[in-house]
Amino acid sequence: MKIISKLLLFLFSIPLLTACWDELPAYEDAEITKVGFYHRFAGSGTDAITGEPIMVETELSCQYEINSESATVYVDVTVPDANGEFTEAERNNVQQSKLWGYFNVSTAAKVTPINGAPALGTPGDWTTPQEYQIMAANGTTKDWTVIIRSFNK
Repeated sequence: MKIISKLLLFLFSIPLLTACWDELPAYEDAEITKVGFYHRFAGSGTDAITGEPIMVETELSCQYEINSESATVYVDVTVPDANGEFTEAERNNVQQSKLWGYFNVSTAAKVTPINGAPALGTPGDWTTPQEYQIMAANGTTKDWTVIIRSFNK
């Protein structure tokens, strides 16, 4: 009997709980707000369990110009000086054709590579312009082109 009365109380209270919920607006921006690149390489240390080399990331210096109207980002990339595990020999291995890219985008937006662009967070060839579709939370889409304008060592 107690279980039935609790169940009925719960069922009758559901409309009261949901009556206060308003429809929240979904974010509508589909913008890129930052672009960056990394160089990844096997460091000198090894994982204690697998024995595999531990990967090291070096962030490259990026100056970017975002044009929201044309949905284009121009990036000037500079490879930093050697430091620590990022030796001069490793610095010489950095190539525009094998960079790990990342973006900051509008709140709750989704990034999809298009026309053969590399997936973000994986090594990719950035010697040519790359295209990405940004989808806002409300479904609005915008196709962006990211161009490395200069690559300096």
